[in-house]
Amino acid sequence: MPRSKTIILLLLLTLFRVQVAAAGDKAIYPLITYQCDPGSDLVKITNSLLKNDVAETYNYSEADGTYSPWHLVEIERTPDKTRIVKTRKMVKTCTLSSGEYTFTIEPQLFGRDLKGRCGESISTALTVTYDGIDILERTPFENFCLGNTPIIIRVTTFGKTSEVKIKRIPKYKFY
Repeated sequence: MPRSKTIILLLLLTLFRVQVAAAGDKAIYPLITYQCDPGSDLVKITNSLLKNDVAETYNYSEADGTYSPWHLVEIERTPDKTRIVKTRKMVKTCTLSSGEYTFTIEPQLFGRDLKGRCGESISTALTVTYDGIDILERTPFENFCLGNTPIIIRVTTFGKTSEVKIKRIPKYKFY
């Protein structure tokens, strides 16, 4: 085999191995935390990712305020497709100095077909309601499955002022 063909073959083989390795690391284990702290007069919701070494065995616990958006979807698996067929919302309430706040946490889907390009990704959306009014309308933590748009990593609601502060970081720093 000529040398140029051998080099091309080696490059293609290396590229294939890199793509296979990247696909194996694609499992996404989001961690959403909810903390109602009337003593500090705030509610903090965070968005992060678990690393592979603890992700598969992590014990999400409502008592600890830890959740995964994957637990808010119903998945149907058939021989020809795997897809999300139903979603549900999680509603939390917290009483702060100015009154009762309602936090609606729901999955943010990029594709219902889990074998699609964006289907293996999932994020979360949040709505904050006070006195029957949405003070933070449904806001996805991540707007797109591709690209480098900012991702919300923390939402803090302050009881004294009813202010909702959002902290975002670039996507490349999140993943």
